Amino acid sequence: MSCDHHLSLAGICADFARREARLARRAAAAGLSRREFLQMLAAGAAAATVASAWPRGASAAAVAETLPRSRVVLVTHPEVLLKEYRVNPPIVRQMLDRALVELTGKRTEAEAWQAVGREDDFVAIKHNSIGAPTLHSHTEISDAVSAQLAAGAKVKPERILLVDRDIPAPYNELSPPFTLPSRGLKTHLRRLYTDQATAIVNVTVLKAHFGDGLSEAMKNHLGSVNNPAAFHGWEPDRLPHSLPELSALEPLRRKTRLVIIDAIRPLFAGGPADNPDYRWDYRGLIVATDPVAASAVGLRILEEKRAVVRGQEWPMTAARQMMAYAQSIGLGNAAPDRIDLIRANMG
Repeated sequence: MSCDHHLSLAGICADFARREARLARRAAAAGLSRREFLQMLAAGAAAATVASAWPRGASAAAVAETLPRSRVVLVTHPEVLLKEYRVNPPIVRQMLDRALVELTGKRTEAEAWQAVGREDDFVAIKHNSIGAPTLHSHTEISDAVSAQLAAGAKVKPERILLVDRDIPAPYNELSPPFTLPSRGLKTHLRRLYTDQATAIVNVTVLKAHFGDGLSEAMKNHLGSVNNPAAFHGWEPDRLPHSLPELSALEPLRRKTRLVIIDAIRPLFAGGPADNPDYRWDYRGLIVATDPVAASAVGLRILEEKRAVVRGQEWPMTAARQMMAYAQSIGLGNAAPDRIDLIRANMG
């Protein structure tokens, strides 16, 4: 793949389509359908998931057309920040309530939360604490989600579990192996996600990652597997492929009810370590059901800030590759013309 830092999203999609055409020719030469070729390569459940998401011979553009449009709500509030990284909990709750009403189209906040959780659900809230104390998803967001699921959706509090990497027993036991198709990488999910949870709320933080990559909704699930170190590296065939394939695993894809990206104080360069020189007060939350669309909106926010700081385009090439691949396998929408972005400016 070209490493041109000015490659557009459409160009990246076209590049992936060319790669897939070559893969289809190799499969045909071997007397295999594309699905059979991927199943042989992966020898596991993940291959079936990804292969079924991309019909044989389909291009990235054709796959995008089969996806329903995605709605993303970007809600901001000027008073959400109190001081430095501290936030105002009541304001956070108001922002989430407003976002859920806009996202679901329901009449009331309670009805909106009932679209996320049901009384009989076991909800896993996957937050991100790895950058604590200053570069993590604000705990006030996860606390508000828990409280509103209990109050509005009547989910029993004891059936709401807030977790990151340190998952308590018995939920931390490992699932049977999944094999990701593009690299043949084997990984195990925690049984919390495969067996216990009936719903997942993905709460992450918006930040750049080394090598022009991006920490967002898909990368948040590195805290849900047993071998996150095996995924790392922003070469085109590593994280840009493996993270979408991880999120496409059936338990994560089917059970995810809500994605929240903490864009209150994003990190637009460097990362994953905090650097005050690259932080700014955006005071926003990105809320969606599509992890790719939510992440694509976050990417645009970071790239717009980077362009202002540098005075010229400063694209996040590896992150663009990841978004294009995620769309190409049918995980979600990355292209702006496939996303209905609703801006809710409060306060």
